[in-house]
This record gives sequence, C-alpha cells and structure tokens, in this order.
Amino acid sequence: MPNVGDVEYKYGRRYMFLNPDPALGPGTWRLSVPEDYPGTGGGGGGGTGTSYDFDGQPPVDVDMTPGVGTNPTVVSTSLDFIQLDSRQTP
Repeated sequence: MPNVGDVEYKYGRRYMFLNPDPALGPGTWRLSVPEDYPGTGGGGGGGTGTSYDFDGQPPVDVDMTPGVGTNPTVVSTSLDFIQLDSRQTP
C-alpha cells in the first residue's frame, strides 16, 4: 500500500497518492500539478529536468543507466520468457 505523498510516473504523467478523507475510505492516485510535487529540500545547483521512473512486470525486464554529463539516461527493455509459467498440456 503506498503512503500519502508517494509519487509515480505512469503514461507520461505524474501521479500522487492522496487520501482526502481517511474516514470515508482508502486513498487514491491523482494526477498531480507542479504545486503538489514534494520539495527536494535544500537548494542551489543541480538540474531541474524531469525525472522518469520505468517499471516492468515479469516477463518484462527494464534496466536504466543514468546519463552522465550531457548523455541521456538509457532505458533497456527486454522480455525474459523463462519467467513465464510452463504452458505444456497434460
């Protein structure tokens, strides 16, 4: 279960987990606006570019290699069919 304030990147958008009224039920993921983004604390320097989170569910494997300098982040996506259940007929 996510915690209130958790942020996820899905479908090219940023979502934040909120629970407007704990007495009425569980929380929900909502499309967030820049004012809702949690602060990073501190200040000075650093890039202010967008960061993305790439996740894969088996059998999809996703590997991210952070960019260095002006090189972009590299995302490698692959399929590992060995992770699938056996499909043999009895």
